[in-house]
Amino acid sequence: MRIEESLRSLGLSEKEGSVYLALLSLGQTTAYAVAEKSGLKRPTVYVVLDDLRKKGLVLKIPHAKKQVFTAKSPEEFFSEAEDRLRIAKSALPELLAIADKPEKNFKTLYYEGEKNVKEVLSNINKRMQGKEILGFYARETEDISPEFREFAHQWNEEGKKLGVTLRGITPDDPSLQWYKERGEYFGHKMKYVDPKVYLSDCSIEIGDNFVQIFSLRHMQVILLENPDIASTMRQIFEMVWKSREEPSLGGKAQQIPAK
Repeated sequence: MRIEESLRSLGLSEKEGSVYLALLSLGQTTAYAVAEKSGLKRPTVYVVLDDLRKKGLVLKIPHAKKQVFTAKSPEEFFSEAEDRLRIAKSALPELLAIADKPEKNFKTLYYEGEKNVKEVLSNINKRMQGKEILGFYARETEDISPEFREFAHQWNEEGKKLGVTLRGITPDDPSLQWYKERGEYFGHKMKYVDPKVYLSDCSIEIGDNFVQIFSLRHMQVILLENPDIASTMRQIFEMVWKSREEPSLGGKAQQIPAK
């Protein structure tokens, strides 16, 4: 009984367990012998054997005059089950993060690699359509690939089309001259701070109920889906924004010739 319960816990039905145990005890044998051993009817045994073959637990011996079957060893069967469990458990943190909870829907997600960072940025544009993003922005590092730099330009264009506005504090660094010249075109309001005071390689963007932290040098993003954190960060941003004496540049959308 304990063996049968163990097999059921690994996903085998009662009939599948009976056929598998019969094969283990008989070795290479026919469906007729399995039916005799398991007490199941031969048509049922053929169906169950086929299901077990699809699961990789039964092998059909080739080149035999009769249909001869053999069972995969229990050690290999259990090893594969442990591998499947280990792979499934590796996704547990992300599954828990995206699981809907009745009282709240807080998530902490981590992304790495240029492809994933691009996807996060594109999703934020769509999510914040017609809304304002606040941010403490970084200078542009030499580590950014030409492809990603071009994507960033397209991202700003996409945000403009979707009515996404942006208000940010960023270093007055030469690497950002392209954005500085186009602030009015994109409708971005920026305060450019002396690099001696603020020179960052990491950006913090604040949305309506999320905060995301970018390290473009290493192509990493941490996304915090939490309205309390977002609200606190918005308050911090507003305090810093009001305390800075730098003029607010941009904010007036207008067409400029593309270069």
